Amino acid sequence: MLKRALAFLSRAEIFTFACAWLIVLLIIGTLAQRSIGLYGAQEKYFSSWITMVGVLPLPGGRLTMLVVFVNLLAYLAQPSAWNLRRAGLLVAHAGALLLLIGGMLTAYFSNEGNMMIAEGEASRIVADDRAKEVAFIDTSPADHDSVLAYSQQWLEPGRQMKLPIEGVTAEVLHFYPQAQAFRRDNPAPDPWRGLGRIARAEPVLHPGDDEFGSAAVLRIAGAGQEIDGQYLLVENARQPDVITIGGKAIRLELRREQRILPFSLELIDFEKKVHPGTRMASAYSSTVNLLDSGTSRRVVISMNEPLRHKGYTFYQSSYIEGTPEITVLAVVKNYGRLFPYISSLVMCFGLLIHLAQMLARSRAAARKEAMP
Repeated sequence: MLKRALAFLSRAEIFTFACAWLIVLLIIGTLAQRSIGLYGAQEKYFSSWITMVGVLPLPGGRLTMLVVFVNLLAYLAQPSAWNLRRAGLLVAHAGALLLLIGGMLTAYFSNEGNMMIAEGEASRIVADDRAKEVAFIDTSPADHDSVLAYSQQWLEPGRQMKLPIEGVTAEVLHFYPQAQAFRRDNPAPDPWRGLGRIARAEPVLHPGDDEFGSAAVLRIAGAGQEIDGQYLLVENARQPDVITIGGKAIRLELRREQRILPFSLELIDFEKKVHPGTRMASAYSSTVNLLDSGTSRRVVISMNEPLRHKGYTFYQSSYIEGTPEITVLAVVKNYGRLFPYISSLVMCFGLLIHLAQMLARSRAAARKEAMP
C-alpha cells in the first residue's frame, strides 16, 4: 500500500499539471493587479490555499506548492530512486525541496516594516507594512508615554479590550482594513464622541495597495457618562481622540503594528545626491550608529549596500525632506533568506552530476558500438 501510494504521489504528471497551474495563476494574478493592486493579487492568488474565480473554488498558490512539495518528497521516499545512476536527479530534487522549505519559512515567519529616523535621533521601533494595532497611550507621565497595544487579531467585532485604567473597557464594533473617511454634514448625536461626531468611515470594497488607511469603531464603557460612547479611530489621524480619566490623558490611536528591536540605530547624517540640473534624487544614503549592548558601530546604509544585523536587514528605502531630514529604512527579517542561494547551488550541482553521468553513459555506449 505504501509503495503504491508513493508511486502515485511521485508521478511526473502531477508535477507537470501543478507547474502548469502555477503559470495560470501567475497570469491571472498579474492581470488582476490592475484592479486589486499588487498586495491584493498576492493574497488572493499566490498566498491563498483556495482562490475563488467567480463562484468556482480553485487551488491557490500555497496549495499548489504543497502538491509540488509532496510530489518531490514522494519521489525521494521511494527506495527504487536511490541508486547511483540517479544521483544527479536525487541531488536536484533535494535542492528543489530546500527551495520550497525556504519559501514556507519566508511566508509564515518573516516580516517586513519601515523605520523612520530623524537626524540626531535614535530609534528601535519598526512599523509593520501591513498589520495594524489599536494603541491606548497614557501621555500623563512627564518623561515617557505608557503604551498598551492590541494587535490586529483583536480587531474583530465583539472583542473586548482593557484600557490602562481599572474598570474601563473598549468593545470593537467595526474594523475596516481599508476605509475612506468623510466629513459629516451635521454633528452626529450620542453615543458618538470625539472624531466620530464630525466624521464617518466607509469600507473600501475594491482597495488598492496602501491607497487607503484602516478605520475602527470602538465603544468605551466604564469611564463615566461624559466619556462613554462610540469613538472613530482612523489610521494616522492628525489629531487622534484623547480622553481624560482620573487625571490620566489616554490617546486613542489606530496605527501600523510596532515592533521593538533588540538594538537601535542613531542617524548621524543623511546624504542625497541629485541628477544635474534637477531636484530628482539619483542616490541617497544614511550614516548611522548601530547601538547594541553598550557598543557602537558606525555604518553607512545606501541604496545598494544594506545593513545586516542579528537576522534583520535594513535597506535604504526613502526619505522625508525637512528640518531635520528623516531617513526611511525598509526592515526585513527573513528566516528563509539563505535558502534560495543554497538550493540553487544544490540544484546546479545535481544537474552537473546528471549531465556528467549522461555523458559518461553516452561515451560508453559509443565505445561499445565501435568495438568489432
